[in-house]
Amino acid sequence: MRESLIGEPSCVRRTFEVLGEVLTGTKEVTETDETFAARVLGEKNTALVSETVRLSASNSLSFAAALVDLIDLYGPEIGPGDGSDTPEWRRLELDGTTLSLPKTLSMFFPAETLGSAGVVVRLIGADCYGGPALFVNSTQENRAVARTVFDLITASAKKKNVLRGRVLHATCNEGLQLDISQLPDRERSSLSVPQAVWDEIDTNVAALTTRADLMRELGLGTRRGVLLAGPPGVGKSAISSIVARELVGDFTVILVDARAGSYVLRLVFEETKELGPTVVVLEDVDLYIGNRNNGTGGSALADFLAVMDGSERYEDVLTIASTNDPAALDKAATRASRFDSIIRLDYPDVRGRVAILRGLLAKLACAESVDADAVASSIGGDVSGADLQEIVRRAVLVHGVDLTTDRLRAVIAQGRWKPEPLVGNYL
Repeated sequence: MRESLIGEPSCVRRTFEVLGEVLTGTKEVTETDETFAARVLGEKNTALVSETVRLSASNSLSFAAALVDLIDLYGPEIGPGDGSDTPEWRRLELDGTTLSLPKTLSMFFPAETLGSAGVVVRLIGADCYGGPALFVNSTQENRAVARTVFDLITASAKKKNVLRGRVLHATCNEGLQLDISQLPDRERSSLSVPQAVWDEIDTNVAALTTRADLMRELGLGTRRGVLLAGPPGVGKSAISSIVARELVGDFTVILVDARAGSYVLRLVFEETKELGPTVVVLEDVDLYIGNRNNGTGGSALADFLAVMDGSERYEDVLTIASTNDPAALDKAATRASRFDSIIRLDYPDVRGRVAILRGLLAKLACAESVDADAVASSIGGDVSGADLQEIVRRAVLVHGVDLTTDRLRAVIAQGRWKPEPLVGNYL
């Protein structure tokens, strides 16, 4: 039966194992985390005590890194992780180095290693019953030793804080999962938007940087929310990533995907207490927080309203959200108490189109010979920066680097740079 349960969560596997034992009247003798602790500590499991803490998605990695140091230093006996699960390790790429960190296992540290008496340290990952957790087991008379060991591991983990100041991708996979990510290599000069947009962004960022001490002194808080609203392709994502790139290092950046935004948004904001000053990026927020007017407002909307209106205190957090359709958002989501600034971005005018085209053509030898004004003027209707980029891409694909004003105009006239909406029946 064990083979058929491979890949299932440990709590599911254990349920079926016990059910099988009850139905067959047999019991397979397999060492579990509990029997391992009882064996190495020389007591019945019911005579043991435990110092326990539930870990978060971020500090679980820091605790795992702290345990690696102890394993390397003392070489403890390794036992099962959660239930009868075999010890499991995970790989983490960090600053060009691959780390191997424990995910679930038990470790026995004899007397005179971590303390005057032996202890069992157990780490488990997220399961059906909750997030990751750390346990330090000892006999009842040595509970003080377990507490001391627990404090030692906690202090070491806090010093490591391996995710602080990094770019993280937040998703939901049996709870909140944080993975190290990257941001595009872009600067403000690469994006053609009105200076007023950057001025408004900088005003909000100042609450967490240059004006942070003053805001705290006056009791005005260092939590800010910015909503970028506008049609697709006008630079909302680019603005978010540029601001995040400017702040990362001094700030932790969390890029929240739709699954995390839908199911574990509160947990994302809870992580900011561990990760220090944080930029939380919520792309296309209208796709998952819902709107009570059309019957889609559920727990995701409730969590969003709670974390954004200050009823749950999260200081030193800059939230940058974006939406293509602000009208689709629940009215409560856009109240002033939740977003301090709503920045509306529109399609660029002819002057903006010219600036974007010149930036896109800058690396080509033909840049000086192309009449960007004439090209920009030949485009009818609304056009975004993303549309202009696709025009240049198509021109390069067709003609290579030898672009001319007429060739760019020809690509525009063909209209293939802006696909028509699909029509007809779907199978």
